[in-house]
Amino acid sequence: MKKLYYNSGYFFLILFAFVLGGFYKTYFGLIPKFDQSTTWLVHVHAALLTCWVALLIVQPLLIRYKKTKLHKLIGKFTYVLAPLIVCSMIGMMLKGVTEVTEKLTPLIILASIKFALFDCLMFSTFYTLAVIRRKNFQQHGAFMIATGLIFINPSLARLLFFLGHLPFNVAEVIAVILIDICVLSLLLYFRKKKLSTKPYGFLLLVFLFCQVITTSIMIWGPNV
Repeated sequence: MKKLYYNSGYFFLILFAFVLGGFYKTYFGLIPKFDQSTTWLVHVHAALLTCWVALLIVQPLLIRYKKTKLHKLIGKFTYVLAPLIVCSMIGMMLKGVTEVTEKLTPLIILASIKFALFDCLMFSTFYTLAVIRRKNFQQHGAFMIATGLIFINPSLARLLFFLGHLPFNVAEVIAVILIDICVLSLLLYFRKKKLSTKPYGFLLLVFLFCQVITTSIMIWGPNV
């Protein structure tokens, strides 16, 4: 588990590349000439999530190189950073709802924020569990890794949409399948090593549950 966690920072370098690529056309590539739709909230949201991905890269490396005190100090900083991320996610959802042109109904609102809503709920849940289980190395590491896996969907889906020219719904399905593959691979890895698979079994169930709901809304809900 320690070896896996030590190396997870390198995996999140790939996620960082997804983020840069996926949001290049709509954000990073516009620097410094943003359009009017890029409000201060968008800048704050982008900065906070960039900090989180950077944290997921740095924190495992600090443990690997025995910088435990610095790791714990940065960990305490997340007590402020994580709630700010949740607030920015909620703010972005509200912004998205105001930009919907159809007559607003509860179903249309849900359809317009489906992925963002469940990403927010999962991030809040996984981070809270990571804090609660911070003295259990395996569970803390698993839940912190999960907070990063959430962002595969919004970043990779946009990357496949803009660069791969896939329909956005298809790109999102591919992204969520990749998340499931990552979690399932970790579960099988720990099972092979005869270590506890409970954290990853729980994560897989949560991801699948949220994906079933969002996919159902995407297929049978209103187009927004």
